[in-house]
Amino acid sequence: MPEMQDDAWIPSACNICMNTCAITVHRENGVVTKIEGNPESPISAGTLCPKGLSGIMTLYDPNRLRAPVKRTNPEKGLGVDPKWVEISWEEAIDTVGGRLKQIREEDPRKLIVSGTAQAMANSLYMSLFSQAFGTPNMWFAGAGIHCGNGWHLTSNLIYQSIGRQPDVDHCNYVMLWGSNWGMAAGYAFNMIAKKVAEARVRGMRLVVVDPYMSVSAEKADEWVPIRPGTDAALALGMVHVLLHELNMYDVEYMKKYTNGPYLIGPDGYYVRDPATRKPMVWDAVEGTAKAYDADNIKDLALEGMYSAAGIRCTPAFAVLKEHIKTYTPEKAETISTVPAATVRRLAREFAEAARIGSTITIDGKTLPLRPAAAHEFKGPNGHKHQLPNAIAIDLLNLIVGAQDVPGGMLGQSPRCEGFPETGRPAWKPSRGLDGLAVAGSWMMGSPHYPPHQVRPPRSLTMHEIMPLGLISPMLIATVLDPERYKVDHKPEMIINYGTNSVMSFANEEVMAQWYKKIPFAVGISLFLDESTELFDIVLPDTFYLERLDPMPNLPIPMHHMSSNLSDDWSWGIRQPVVAPRFKERHSMEILLDLAQRGGFLPDMYAVLQLYFSIGGEYRLDPDGKYSWEEISDRAYKSNFGPGYGLDWFKKNGVLKWPRKVEEAYWRPFSDARIPIYFEFFKTLGAEVKKVTDECGIPWDISDYQALPDWKPCVAHKTDSGFDLYAFYYRVPFQTFSATAENPWLDEVSRIDPYVYNACINTTVGKTKGIKDGEAIWIESAEGLRIKAQVRLTEGIHPESVALANCFGHWSDHLPIAKGKGACINHLQQVDESRMDIVVGGLDLCNKVRVYKAEGRL
Repeated sequence: MPEMQDDAWIPSACNICMNTCAITVHRENGVVTKIEGNPESPISAGTLCPKGLSGIMTLYDPNRLRAPVKRTNPEKGLGVDPKWVEISWEEAIDTVGGRLKQIREEDPRKLIVSGTAQAMANSLYMSLFSQAFGTPNMWFAGAGIHCGNGWHLTSNLIYQSIGRQPDVDHCNYVMLWGSNWGMAAGYAFNMIAKKVAEARVRGMRLVVVDPYMSVSAEKADEWVPIRPGTDAALALGMVHVLLHELNMYDVEYMKKYTNGPYLIGPDGYYVRDPATRKPMVWDAVEGTAKAYDADNIKDLALEGMYSAAGIRCTPAFAVLKEHIKTYTPEKAETISTVPAATVRRLAREFAEAARIGSTITIDGKTLPLRPAAAHEFKGPNGHKHQLPNAIAIDLLNLIVGAQDVPGGMLGQSPRCEGFPETGRPAWKPSRGLDGLAVAGSWMMGSPHYPPHQVRPPRSLTMHEIMPLGLISPMLIATVLDPERYKVDHKPEMIINYGTNSVMSFANEEVMAQWYKKIPFAVGISLFLDESTELFDIVLPDTFYLERLDPMPNLPIPMHHMSSNLSDDWSWGIRQPVVAPRFKERHSMEILLDLAQRGGFLPDMYAVLQLYFSIGGEYRLDPDGKYSWEEISDRAYKSNFGPGYGLDWFKKNGVLKWPRKVEEAYWRPFSDARIPIYFEFFKTLGAEVKKVTDECGIPWDISDYQALPDWKPCVAHKTDSGFDLYAFYYRVPFQTFSATAENPWLDEVSRIDPYVYNACINTTVGKTKGIKDGEAIWIESAEGLRIKAQVRLTEGIHPESVALANCFGHWSDHLPIAKGKGACINHLQQVDESRMDIVVGGLDLCNKVRVYKAEGRL
């Protein structure tokens, strides 16, 4: 703890959402009185959103869990009182640690570890814990799966990062697809919001494609309402216009930086040099095939039919062009309801804004300038077929060459040369298999290219047969139906950090059934909630104003900030501003104690050492005993030198250094290529098919395609009696279901006329005899239903019904949140038809009907 002062401002980092903005906290006489953005840090730049300002209300919430508790009621069920009794920390650690020791000796896979996307930096500690324990059964529940798995994967494969965003400093045309970037979301939201506002003043055009008039759409130059789940059809229609009607694409980018010149045979695979097995290209000047990296290539062909290695073949770009031929604007209109004339106009606007062939000089270096970006997030990813949806939209950026260059779409910190005094931490994209780019750093573990090995599954997550998967809903399916998926073990225990899966993942009865199949459940949580009703022991976590975290912004420093040149690199701290008032403990201290009691503390030190890049004289002795403060101090000093230890960061808050042109815009400085033709997907699909057939596991490999298509979701095939697509959206002043208990944020939500209500189109409501403010039932084709209060609006596609976040809490331990709004996730089924088993996503769009309910909510 910092030394208490009567009046002090303490630098730290917020943790109410993934943005983890840098803050300064005013403490007076040991009490937090105000929270502000830290003007010294590029991750907030002195600004803060309502969530960040409201942290004080959660810190002092009288309903927080104050001490460890255990259930005394053996019956488990929704709404069943666990009859909690307080226990000591000694009993809690001994009970939980003893079970861990026994499970680890029997089969570590019998443990499930769960975290939350809301506090991702801290939840990654849970991932470290699972690795040290030896279980592969780790997942980030709720919003983790509802996030954007297709988007994260294509960010990895194309932009060499966990995410990406437009270069707001130079972009002149941004097209958002189901994204609130810059208006209600986005990494380093406060800073990006300010920059977007400045860009709009200087003339940046903003177009939003979304079935709901989101926060972004409200502020856009143009809102394009679209039928839910049809984004890929619209994007491919625009690509068709670029390639077949306007002939507007970046030829030099295609030749130099993509696999567009690679020759493709009739089987859809690369034609390879017989001697080197390298993909071949066609030298248009010499009229012969060569390996893609040959030194004597005069000019690369992008179109035409050739013969190489005795095989008739054509360049990948030409294959793409032919594939897109059928996706006319008229076809896009039929699928998406966006008029063909609008499709053509948007495509032209986008291509013209990209200024193909233009350049810009920055710090004496001349770079391509492509000031247009198509950016998507949860909207297109809230459906089955997330991967082709994401690729279809990304093609817009790739066609015009707007990838990791000024003005275009930038990966979030894909290259870093490190702190100047130490050269650490450092990473950059490299040229890998077949000349394609390999990310230099990737959250946890290795990036997804080269692809992971396909092998018979041994985990409940089934990641062994999901080589492109991220977070997987399969862990729910395999526990509920182990025979179908041929799993050879059953879970004996789960440790859950922070996530309220009963609210934030799927239908509450399904999740209750899932939890009841796990004999022993432990939670580390701020509150008792709907999920902890099903737990056996719950341990009180510290709030972010009471805890120390030496890496508050994830293992890729500055992951949560804009990647352009105007922003410095920085590394921050989250430190305790006040001490816990009761018996709360930091989750990492809990995990270290559990690792010691469970007999795997040396393994925990090993993964912490790798995660924080602790080396040299600061390495952790496997047989030693370290406090969390000691580990944090070693992490800082190992990366930044002995002068920048924990004490320095506690005092100064943030370490900054300039970002170089080569770091901000890595693309022109690397010879690694980006796929526009995903040939290796075909190979992976065949490997997955072989393994799953041998194991007798039913598995759909149809999305392992080299080129994207639009494919209908279950909702698009549902009986016409269910005439509306139900989906959820996010508001900027709530974080999923996690902040509904905060009274300040509740007040803001009650002021907004839409947040706690279900929105349907005004004309549709009148047709159904539904009046504004009435109670309605929203019923799915599977017979699940939720009750909500309706708000009629013109700002929604007439085939849609939208609800914000996931409200509708019923826990008595959440009195502010209780009974407000409705939880759309309770319409959510978890079955193969709704699971995207390529990237591990979940189809969140359900076909429903709405009708009047008695009374009001």
